[in-house]
Amino acid sequence: MEIKINKSSHTPLYRQIMNQLINQISDGILYEGYRLPSERTLANQLLINRSTVVRAYDELEAQGFVEKKASSGTYILSQSGEKQENHLRRIIQYNDLKYQKSEYEQQLEKLLLNDKYSVLDGYTGELPYSLIPNISLPNVNWQSFLSEEVSNLGYLPLRNKIAQLVYDMYSHYPKSQELMLTAGGQQSLVLLIQALLKSGDTVAVEDPSFFNGISVLNAMSIKVIKIPVDQDGMCVSDLEKAVKKQNIQLILTNPNFQNPTGTTMSLTRRKKLIELCHMYRIPIIEDDVFGQLSFHSPNQYPLLKEMAPQSVIYIGSLSKILGSRMQLGWIEAPSYVLDEVVKLRDEYETQLNIFPQVMASFALTNPNFSKKLSLLQETLKNRMIYFVNLLQMTLSKDIDFTLPKGGYYIWLTYNRRILTKEDWLLLIDSHLAVLPSFTITKSSQSCRVNIARLDKKKMDLFVLKLKEIVLQWNKQIPE
Repeated sequence: MEIKINKSSHTPLYRQIMNQLINQISDGILYEGYRLPSERTLANQLLINRSTVVRAYDELEAQGFVEKKASSGTYILSQSGEKQENHLRRIIQYNDLKYQKSEYEQQLEKLLLNDKYSVLDGYTGELPYSLIPNISLPNVNWQSFLSEEVSNLGYLPLRNKIAQLVYDMYSHYPKSQELMLTAGGQQSLVLLIQALLKSGDTVAVEDPSFFNGISVLNAMSIKVIKIPVDQDGMCVSDLEKAVKKQNIQLILTNPNFQNPTGTTMSLTRRKKLIELCHMYRIPIIEDDVFGQLSFHSPNQYPLLKEMAPQSVIYIGSLSKILGSRMQLGWIEAPSYVLDEVVKLRDEYETQLNIFPQVMASFALTNPNFSKKLSLLQETLKNRMIYFVNLLQMTLSKDIDFTLPKGGYYIWLTYNRRILTKEDWLLLIDSHLAVLPSFTITKSSQSCRVNIARLDKKKMDLFVLKLKEIVLQWNKQIPE
């Protein structure tokens, strides 16, 4: 077996490896049962990043050319028509299981699709169009877009505006050479995980947390350690116990207005987290996609990035303030980290489109943007306070909750008896849409509500219906 890499070619490196292996399989040079070199061995031979070989082998496995065997290696598969058909069937069945949402979410989304006007929607995880700042954009011509210069890190005027946005909220000003634009917070996480981790590594994440749904963790066989979250954020004492037992390579945290609980990590916890990670030399990814939606401006707590600039990688998003269709995020990290992320992005052929970058730059440059962002923050704050007051007046004995310091999620926990998944079907029957905790963690006691999608009239009706359901839950309490 021989592989040659041309680093000056426009063909991505992983694709060059794939093409040559496929040709050698077709020519009979590589036969059924042949064991390919390990990912690390081939990467060292070709003087390339190991993640590139991992990508090539993963793609070949997905297409039915090879099979990965745990603790054994990667082997060439038979290319007979029958085996290819069986492999295709397995892919369809596997992907259907892998990407299928819970039965509850499927029922809920069907309800929202068919009866959206009758549903009180606290489930959908984004701002409604009515709250997205309405920014007027200038008239621009096609040539203006095409002539804009964009570096590997993204459109410089937008990076500068984002740096100013972060500074206005936290008094922390990212350096332009350490700020990279991405296609949203999800892409930022995926690229960083691939750049920082290798197959078999261990990562610590919050529980409950949307981090558990990142498919790349499964794809790379990353071991996930779940650390509980309380009203003060990630429980660092539990993390410390895990660190002493496990070789943890990375920590993922969402310290401000955490998704799904809405909690904010206290200053004491932030200091302890930084101290722990400094002691054990564990890098942190600080996910702050809701950071611009603080109810206090500037934000009351410093960024982890500001507290430990060399060990924390900071990511944010414009999608939470400019709308989910504006898929733009950023990574603030040392230049050597961004260099690796850029290589990965280019190998995956996912360079960022210039159009959303320029449009977002226009939006953030608009003289009314700051005023409209402040209005959005104030609107969310008022809605959250109104919703909490309703809960305190009607359900405080049955449901526990904490007033968030920002964002648009609140976490409600029923405290009278143990709930089952079937108990939550009462909400669907009543056309109340929430995200139950059992869809993202083991517990069935809690739910996430997006108050951004509920005006005061809808909140009144929401809490009234929820009260009726809680009364039904209470009837089943053993005497």
